[in-house]
Amino acid sequence: MIVKIGFEYEEDTVYLRCPAKVGRNIRKLQREFFSWLYDRKNDHPYWVPFGVNQDGTEEFGLSYNEDAFIYWLNNVRFKRGKKVAFIIKKPKYLPKKTISF
Repeated sequence: MIVKIGFEYEEDTVYLRCPAKVGRNIRKLQREFFSWLYDRKNDHPYWVPFGVNQDGTEEFGLSYNEDAFIYWLNNVRFKRGKKVAFIIKKPKYLPKKTISF
């Protein structure tokens, strides 16, 4: 299945190829991804330090793109060694679903 990924602040459009089982649940998976991404207990490379607060504790923000979602699908959510999601340049078929970041 082809899924179109749009970005609010960018003009680029990315297309994701995945099995139909994954594509049918792509919005639910996106919500699960955000829960994982924003959970400070998860040590992933998308945390970016941006300063120190008044208590002297380092503060972090997030910096990610479609690669983070693909990483999460392939290595966290479906981690059986087989990749389930790939970025493709130009789809041969129209996307069945669209998600936005």
